[in-house]
Amino acid sequence: MSTVISIASGKGGVGKSSLAVNFSIRLQEIAGSTLLVDSDLLMANAHILMGFRPELSLVDVIEKKCALSDAIQKIPGTVSILPGRSGTSVLVEKDGDPLETLVPQIRSLKESYDYVVMDAAAGAGDGVLNALSHSDHVVIVLLGQATSFVDAYALIKNAYIERRITQFSVVVNMADNKVKAQTLYDNFERTVCGFLPVSLIYTGYIPLRDAIARSSKKCKPIVQAPGEKHLIEHIDTVVHRILATPLSTSRQTEVVASDCG
Repeated sequence: MSTVISIASGKGGVGKSSLAVNFSIRLQEIAGSTLLVDSDLLMANAHILMGFRPELSLVDVIEKKCALSDAIQKIPGTVSILPGRSGTSVLVEKDGDPLETLVPQIRSLKESYDYVVMDAAAGAGDGVLNALSHSDHVVIVLLGQATSFVDAYALIKNAYIERRITQFSVVVNMADNKVKAQTLYDNFERTVCGFLPVSLIYTGYIPLRDAIARSSKKCKPIVQAPGEKHLIEHIDTVVHRILATPLSTSRQTEVVASDCG
């Protein structure tokens, strides 16, 4: 069964999708076959960051224009992707969460993947919380900004209250250096754990580099650019640390219930 890793953030603009793309590529290189899922129905951009023009998308699956397996496309030389689509606000106006059963459907695919990386939409809507509740690892992307700090706390609070998720991995993005990243995480952990009965695990940081912004503009993942060994090492550290963390407690309960059923 696939291991599902959801990458989420309390707000947009923290580099979540860029991290998800580069994380997925390195995850496949290090650990096994990987499917990247862009579950943002409003502002999907993972495929854009990879310079890929998909023929089908997750929206086509929701609208029953194609099967889930048909919308999954292999990007030559790298991971497979289930892309989202931008500008589909009509979908979020429907009753319920159109992606509520997405993760279970992916797990039941005939062609299985070792890992599924969910690039979740920003915020703490039902779609995000549903994805997190079905995930083996929940990763929160944190930025050294007051808005990111507050919104990441709100996401964790809602995930705990609404879905009883109690374990989160945290990646500090766009950090000036190791010390500042650690300090930011320590302050965040102290705040979160001071008010909520949850566990946070620091899984590393991604340094602030102009090269990352340039790679996004060129639609070329930074891990595929030459001369970026140091940056790739940071991403690899995050990959290894996340894989080493225990399963989310909500997933442990789900797996036990499935085994007992």
